[in-house]
Amino acid sequence: MHHFSNGTAFASALRMSGTTVSKALQYRFDAIRLAEIERLEKKLRGLTEDQRRSVEAITADVIHAIARVPRRALNDDIPTPTLEALVHLFELPLS
Repeated sequence: MHHFSNGTAFASALRMSGTTVSKALQYRFDAIRLAEIERLEKKLRGLTEDQRRSVEAITADVIHAIARVPRRALNDDIPTPTLEALVHLFELPLS
């Protein structure tokens, strides 16, 4: 798995597996979460450091809960066309 500086990850076409795509989805979802927190910085500016950490923790927990479903379903027996569809749907870059 390769990681970009913006938090996205991608699966190599030669090594694409359910596990790899699942991890790439987790990284993609987390990158979106971090981008949204950054985008909403002005609205979050009034929060205390403890409140800010709470927002970070709660949003991370939500992302992990969302990613848990595909993580459970995606195993290494998933057909390649299914994995390719997920890569396309969630814009997971391929090398």
